[in-house]
Amino acid sequence: MKNSLLPVFLLSAGLFSACTMTGPGNLRVHEALLYGGAQERIVWVYGSLTGGTGGTGGSLKVNGQPVELRAQVEDAVAVPGTLSVNGKATYRQPTSGITAPLNVTRRADGTFDVVTPGGLSAVYYTDGRNWSRLGGLSGTVRASAVGGLQSEGQLTPEEAAVLSGALLGQGPLAVGVLADVPAADASLAVEPAPTEYRRTALYVLPNVATIAGRPTPSQSLPAGPLNPTSPSPTPLPTGARVNFTEIVSGTQSGVTEATVSVAATRADAATLYAQAYARQTGAPTAPDPGSATLVGVFLGQRSTGGYGVTVTGASASGGTLTLVAQLRSPKPGSITTQAITSPWTIVRVDGKYQDVRVVDEAGQPLR
Repeated sequence: MKNSLLPVFLLSAGLFSACTMTGPGNLRVHEALLYGGAQERIVWVYGSLTGGTGGTGGSLKVNGQPVELRAQVEDAVAVPGTLSVNGKATYRQPTSGITAPLNVTRRADGTFDVVTPGGLSAVYYTDGRNWSRLGGLSGTVRASAVGGLQSEGQLTPEEAAVLSGALLGQGPLAVGVLADVPAADASLAVEPAPTEYRRTALYVLPNVATIAGRPTPSQSLPAGPLNPTSPSPTPLPTGARVNFTEIVSGTQSGVTEATVSVAATRADAATLYAQAYARQTGAPTAPDPGSATLVGVFLGQRSTGGYGVTVTGASASGGTLTLVAQLRSPKPGSITTQAITSPWTIVRVDGKYQDVRVVDEAGQPLR
């Protein structure tokens, strides 16, 4: 059985064995069960504590084990109106392994090839930054931009929003909404019985590949904080500022160690793209650097999703180009895909350079 990537709350029966169950008023329980790339049962507990949300708290039994309820804590997956469970925003358990009900491949023209034996009500896709809803459950389909999972299944809008946000930043992935919750994961036995119990099952498919073809606008970042096309406010090492543009990025390179690769010629660029797209079905054609230089920044192999790199500044001094990179990693307790990733980004820098170094925002070398 796979281990959950998120902390599983180990509930001690002895800790509360002497307690009387004092459940909150208007007790409601909502579950999101994640399968595939993120095997996690996430449970929100709604209700009002004795004396209000600032009251003394309460308790429940979940599958026969006592848990403590308090006012909600600050957390990325906390939802308004919910209570903390044993000091955490949600109650969590691993889900069972199931046969993959979904396979998705993205085409360079922005359409998607979807294969599923059935059992899904909707399929969504994220490139790690934005969400789309696929226009069908099989064959070659188009996608429409959306804000997230759109309250699919029995999710509330707030629950859909926090799940959508938590799954961003982990590279290209698809999410299938299962029509039914797998029988292997029965409802929790909650005492006292809740007045409402909602359950939604989602299958997370990480590392969705884009088949060969020239890069399309959706494969490149739009201008903005994550794709600087003007001088960055990030403090830079001493030297002349250099214009740069991020042209493509991803999470599945063939590079296993932190590496910086420089391409000044067309042949070098082809080699660089081969490194970046080693695990893809196909790779887009590498551009000719011309009078510029392409620099690939590879973080190396990571054990889960949630890691990434973005170049935020560039300067040159004495023939040496220095890039400042923002490195991202998953926060404690966040939802991460259970897949090995190798995040990377490629930028185009004005001018020709051979000596390139990359530092983080604290000035430390890439590692």
